[in-house]
Amino acid sequence: MDNYITPEELRNLGVKLEGDALQKLIDELDEKIDTLVGDEIIDSLTPEDVEKLAELQDSASDEALAEWIVEHVPDYPEIIENNKDIVLGEYVETLDNDERNSNE
Repeated sequence: MDNYITPEELRNLGVKLEGDALQKLIDELDEKIDTLVGDEIIDSLTPEDVEKLAELQDSASDEALAEWIVEHVPDYPEIIENNKDIVLGEYVETLDNDERNSNE
């Protein structure tokens, strides 16, 4: 799994967690992003490319797999950024809702 979220990004959003709690949150958000990115990659490929990707996942190095994805998914960087924005946006909404609920 790739690391998409940095501690600094979360701190800039107002997250005050530290240490293991912060890392756990990063891991959870990264996992959500990874799932969304993977789903979008699969949706963008031909059935033949999906088969090839499955083969590579079983046999190729992470570097070879990444190279293949970059070659076959031209908008890969945008897919990552869009899904990162979605997950962070959803997380910020939960922060905002928690703040509103704690002020009532």
